[in-house]
Amino acid sequence: MWPKPAPEIDEVVALSGIEYPNGHPFTHISFVMVVWNDAVRAGKLLAYVRPYFESLVVGVQSSPDDTLEVVRAVADVVVEDDHHGFGDATFGPKLLPRVRTPWTLKLDADEWPSKDLLDSLSSATWYADHKAHTQGAWIPFHSSVDGIEYEEQHSHLRLFHTSAGWPATLHSRPPIEDGMWWPTGHIRHDRSLDEMIRDYLEYLRVGRGNAGWTDHNELMIRSACLGTAEKKGWEYVRAHEWWPQVADIVGKEE
Repeated sequence: MWPKPAPEIDEVVALSGIEYPNGHPFTHISFVMVVWNDAVRAGKLLAYVRPYFESLVVGVQSSPDDTLEVVRAVADVVVEDDHHGFGDATFGPKLLPRVRTPWTLKLDADEWPSKDLLDSLSSATWYADHKAHTQGAWIPFHSSVDGIEYEEQHSHLRLFHTSAGWPATLHSRPPIEDGMWWPTGHIRHDRSLDEMIRDYLEYLRVGRGNAGWTDHNELMIRSACLGTAEKKGWEYVRAHEWWPQVADIVGKEE
């Protein structure tokens, strides 16, 4: 079921008395993420959100580049972990226990929150607590692969009560059954086809033995290849190093 949307920001301002743009840095929300081998994007994202949050909490899975040093220069809490192939293995069990605020905003290094989203986070948490009576907010995503925009509307549960927790399994989210949809702002998620397929091949490896995860991971690989081939041609898709590994997953190309 699609989460019930919260009102537009003007109505929330009238109900709450909280001005928009909201004052910051936020003391009741922590910015939290797990990163691996992504020093450049992690550094840019942390510098961008630094003025908005009193607390930046970052998990760094063992990386061959200087991700750890870059994160240490900006974040307030840094948790080191082994490389697991997916961030949720670190996020729930090792990172969230270090968060001291009632609310958490979770992003990945390849995601980018819009300014209007950041400016509205206190409004979102107020409405969730006082009107929607829910522990989480679904945030709209604007996504692309190789510059090709997703046509379907989609969102993810990324603003949530810290106490709700986050499972350590692949493709997890907080165990919140309702949640609200927050209409102000969005998170951009832009990836190359190469990056996306490499990620999902790793997810296939990690999730081997779980039929549900395998089906999801193969669907994402298939959809990305088909969508990209439609715009850029099969010669472009087949030229990638990983094509022999995904050819059977994708199926006979048209």
